[in-house]
Amino acid sequence: MKILASRIAQELKKAKHCAVYEPDLSRVWPDDGRPREGQIASFAKLNGWRLRYYKDGFCAIFDKDPVAD
Repeated sequence: MKILASRIAQELKKAKHCAVYEPDLSRVWPDDGRPREGQIASFAKLNGWRLRYYKDGFCAIFDKDPVAD
């Protein structure tokens, strides 16, 4: 999870958003049939980001949380 957080943080330093695709998501949150969106949103919030878009089985898009700035 720390590696993914670091990668997202680096991307958000130079871009307005960061897309993380299913292979990377499933390493941290394996697809066990239960919804993962809440866990991913909580991860984003803990890091000062927000989950802008989530499509199960495809990707999650993060951006900086304007409230956290």
